[in-house]
Amino acid sequence: MMKKAFASFVAFFFCLLAAPLCFSEAGTPSIVTKTFISLPLKKSTKSVVCVNRNFNDTQKFGNAFCAALDEYSFDCIVKLAEFVPKEAVVGYDYVWTFQVTSWKDKNLDDIPEYVRAVIYLYDKDFNLLLKSTVKISKSKDPQAPNCLELLVTEYLRSLFNDVIEVNQTEPAEDKAKAREEKAKIKKEKKAKKEKPAENPEQNEEQAE
Repeated sequence: MMKKAFASFVAFFFCLLAAPLCFSEAGTPSIVTKTFISLPLKKSTKSVVCVNRNFNDTQKFGNAFCAALDEYSFDCIVKLAEFVPKEAVVGYDYVWTFQVTSWKDKNLDDIPEYVRAVIYLYDKDFNLLLKSTVKISKSKDPQAPNCLELLVTEYLRSLFNDVIEVNQTEPAEDKAKAREEKAKIKKEKKAKKEKPAENPEQNEEQAE
């Protein structure tokens, strides 16, 4: 019993240290996006939303997502598949897929108390365009908007309206060369340390 109480205290203590993570404001969407292209995304497009058929919460998330996407896409379809073959998305601009990593809906009213998801966006050739982590908890205010709808609406608004430039990074080949050079220098330094002094007098001096 004492061990459980101590473990709970430790968890609470670390939660206090990471207050923004543990106690994010209820009803406020949290959105973190890593983009590989410049934003905003193109509007008036056609989108495919892929939904894992094995998870009901994922389908509910996908339906809400596609409904919000209608504001920017004149054609949005939901497919019951984690991913779709290339020939199935001919004529479409974007392919969305995601993983719902947390879904709490005690009332079973499709308005979760907490939802967290990782979202991926691909083009029609299945090149990854961006990856996002989104989450929201239900507001205690009964007049507050549906938190799931608010989350996907705010998320898509940011992608289709906010201007975000991709950080210029080194090409993959340059990065590989840099890694090789670093490993080479490290190896040379290690070899110098391990190599014994050729002159016996130098060995004696080092021993002293």
